[in-house]
Amino acid sequence: MLKALLLPFRTALGVVLTASLLFACEADSDSTEPTPEAAPTHTSFSMVDSIKVDAAYQNMYPEAYANLRGKTYKVNAQDKLEAYFIEENNGITLYFRDTSTVNTRSWVSVHFKNRTIQNLPASISLKDASAVCVHNGQNFSDGSGAMSPGCVIVLDGTATLQYNALTKVLSGSVINLKLGLEYYVPEYSFPNRAGNALKSSGSSRNLNITFENIRSHSGN
Repeated sequence: MLKALLLPFRTALGVVLTASLLFACEADSDSTEPTPEAAPTHTSFSMVDSIKVDAAYQNMYPEAYANLRGKTYKVNAQDKLEAYFIEENNGITLYFRDTSTVNTRSWVSVHFKNRTIQNLPASISLKDASAVCVHNGQNFSDGSGAMSPGCVIVLDGTATLQYNALTKVLSGSVINLKLGLEYYVPEYSFPNRAGNALKSSGSSRNLNITFENIRSHSGN
């Protein structure tokens, strides 16, 4: 008789315990907060090319001296920038490409050496060639293009960076990035024989970029 009474009691107790465990699991699951989504990406891009031709080149490149010196080429755009970061070559590369124009798009990349996305500096001089490598390029309306063969000499510039490990996005700025320039975009034709004169005279490309919530190119 006692055994007969204990059997349904034990069975009922098992049901109660199982239900309690399921309820606890559901409570724990409900209390887990979902990973927040990153805010939308926003960018600002400003570029000014300043063209100089020294008088020393007046006879060697008379057309450049007469037609190009003193000219500027400007691009300003909001949210018209392809922007992302890549973890590669034992470092982190930021890539920016102007999409506000069709045939004369420019781009620049900044590679931070011996870094991971988790330990990027909060602020760094882009002139520090031991820690930073900058490449840049330009498309022209005649279908040709120019690209730096390696790391370019940076005349000025600072980068500020902030990585959000929770949402895996990067925000920051590239301020007063100044690079030597060998062409004037609106009047470029290949071959650009006056390129050395322009660069030697101090022609420069000046960039200011701000970016919010850019993502890894791989989508990670």
